[in-house]
Amino acid sequence: MSGQSKSPACYLRWTVQKVADRMYAVAATIDGIEYDFVGNYKSIRDAQKAGRRYATDLMHNSMSGGQLAFK
Repeated sequence: MSGQSKSPACYLRWTVQKVADRMYAVAATIDGIEYDFVGNYKSIRDAQKAGRRYATDLMHNSMSGGQLAFK
């Protein structure tokens, strides 16, 4: 292939940070630069699940040209 087109990099990434006893804050990103606050959760398991779900939903919406599509 002689010419490859560049496409935006995709990072399905989320962070979970303990903010208090049994309280975890979640933020997610698909571009590696801007993180969206997802919410606070009482267990790390729920926090991980929410981060994964949010990042996946955001990516699906972006790929389908939804309102949250890449700028």
